[in-house]
Amino acid sequence: MKQNTNTSTQQKPQNFTRPYPNPAVEKTPPESQSLNPKDLDILQMVLEMGYLNMVQITKKFFGLPSMVTEKAAGYTVRKLIRMELLKTKDAELSDNTLLMVTPKARELLGEKHTDKKLPEPLKSIFQPRVNHDLLLNDLRIRFEELGFLNKWVSEKMMEEIPFFKRLFQDLPDAVCKKRNGKGYFLELEVSMKSPKVYAERVREYLKILELEEIKDAEIEGVVFFCTDEKVKDKIKEQIPEGVKNISVLMYSNYFQRPEVKNEN
Repeated sequence: MKQNTNTSTQQKPQNFTRPYPNPAVEKTPPESQSLNPKDLDILQMVLEMGYLNMVQITKKFFGLPSMVTEKAAGYTVRKLIRMELLKTKDAELSDNTLLMVTPKARELLGEKHTDKKLPEPLKSIFQPRVNHDLLLNDLRIRFEELGFLNKWVSEKMMEEIPFFKRLFQDLPDAVCKKRNGKGYFLELEVSMKSPKVYAERVREYLKILELEEIKDAEIEGVVFFCTDEKVKDKIKEQIPEGVKNISVLMYSNYFQRPEVKNEN
């Protein structure tokens, strides 16, 4: 489920433009105008997720951030910007720079993926959602790194599927398919909502999971990932006793570093 976007907290959308003129970028040696498979994979994931920041692009496609990987990622991103396939509002690239695809990139990907309908690129970013969306991006990258996923269907991709749009009042954050072909709906919770909201969402999922179309798609359950222990407890309270196909987990469980033993 999404963050509470009450009108009192809404901000103006963040408009994206190409980051030129920028002398620092223009001094960069001209990059090749050809695309390789990694370039297309970057564009595909950015389109599916709406946007990624530079750290996420670096980690997902070039390895753990370091001087070498950051340089390689920056080189590639600047090339894609020059080719008008990526855009950003930032004059210079930084860790927090948000990248979105352009309509030109979407058209290019559509030529490569004629078997499925692709979402339209975002025209702007709704600022109150940025924290939620970046955490979701990190979760996808982490799950793919751990080998948990065979497929991730993002909310933006689900918006292009009429069946899912009819099914849900509020689409899940993702459908995750595991290596065994089984799947689950994924919800990322980053803010506290009322018990009534959680209870209604649980009832909606219990009803949806009983549909033959969902069973045929081998979607077996729902997993809520929470960034706050209190939110986790509140959702668990709304799950009827004996229900086993709805889980509530802490987001941090998948990002904990192994403890270093003290030899002293």
